[in-house]
Amino acid sequence: MDLIARLLSAGLIIWFVLLAGLIAGRVLRGGIRTTGFLSTMRPGTDAAPIQTQIAPERVLSMALFPVVLGGFVINALHADMSVPHPSLPDISDQMVMLLTGGNGLYLAGKIARV
Repeated sequence: MDLIARLLSAGLIIWFVLLAGLIAGRVLRGGIRTTGFLSTMRPGTDAAPIQTQIAPERVLSMALFPVVLGGFVINALHADMSVPHPSLPDISDQMVMLLTGGNGLYLAGKIARV
């Protein structure tokens, strides 16, 4: 059973490295657009056919996710590993509230723009 778990974990790591390489290659070749993540495009006038505007819900979403991820990593680093079967800690209620609130605001902004 231990051998199977090690093979699966090695396969998962190899798959993740290949996926990251594929994405990095497409970004470097220009196949994946890396600009305009925070803006929305709207039809404009004849003088300016497309107008871009910063979307606050996207800014909030992109700022909130690393904060939540960093908080979880800090909790994981302080986890007790002396137990017989160590595991990752549970996500705290504050983290769940931050993710829920951020995603709710993101969806509310998307709905309001329609």
